[in-house]
Amino acid sequence: MSTQLTTEILYDLRHLLAQDSQSDVPVVKAISIQFWENLKKWVHHIAQTPQPFTIALAGGSGSGKSMVRDLLVEALGTVSHVSSFTQDNYYRDFEADFPHLPLERFYHEIDFDDPAHFQFDQMIANLMELKNLSYGEMLYIPKLIYGTPEAKPTSLPKGLAVPVKPFIVTEGIHAFYSEALRKQYDFKIYVDVDEATRRTRWLARNQQENRGTTDNMWQTTVDCLQTHILPNRTYADLVLNNTAPKAQMEAFITQVIDLLRQAAARAA
Repeated sequence: MSTQLTTEILYDLRHLLAQDSQSDVPVVKAISIQFWENLKKWVHHIAQTPQPFTIALAGGSGSGKSMVRDLLVEALGTVSHVSSFTQDNYYRDFEADFPHLPLERFYHEIDFDDPAHFQFDQMIANLMELKNLSYGEMLYIPKLIYGTPEAKPTSLPKGLAVPVKPFIVTEGIHAFYSEALRKQYDFKIYVDVDEATRRTRWLARNQQENRGTTDNMWQTTVDCLQTHILPNRTYADLVLNNTAPKAQMEAFITQVIDLLRQAAARAA
């Protein structure tokens, strides 16, 4: 990528970030020192790299990761083909692992935010596989069957087919949990939100999807956020403020992707 082209990209993006900072509720809370370098890799990937570019989103339960992921996937879809999946698929099989724990106690005792309940090694292995497959091939990963107040969560070992495409987007509360996992991503986004908004969204989602809303379940998300999730926010290339209006978030993401698309077109 030429020095002139790099300068143009940086200027356009800095102008966009400056505009956002003047908003009543800015979308961007922070960027890392790796932000600009990883964006250049992103542009290079769009222009010529024949290998999936992986983007991961992390944040507390109910922070709006799935919503931001969907906005990102839609915007990326104007540039290239995209696949996405959630880290939730790498939960353990609770039905198989806790057969003797009665359902009436299960949701009051199990900490779903405990990292011990995730299959990190399997996720790392699958992400590595994705990098080595050709576009159009399928990778079969675990699929979570969410629990309900009447049933424990279960897992199908190879229940979800993920087509290999130029962009792979994933999200989860522990997406940044370990260095080995973080190394699998080309770009990392942390979705931040104030606690009152997070609790409201968490309750609404769990009620709508019939997942259960016990006090124990909410408290574990609070404890996990402080112990495991917030400390890893520092690894993000970009921290987004999901308290900002959805339309504003959508417009910002769309503008960034469009600038990267333009830069890639000039670099091709």
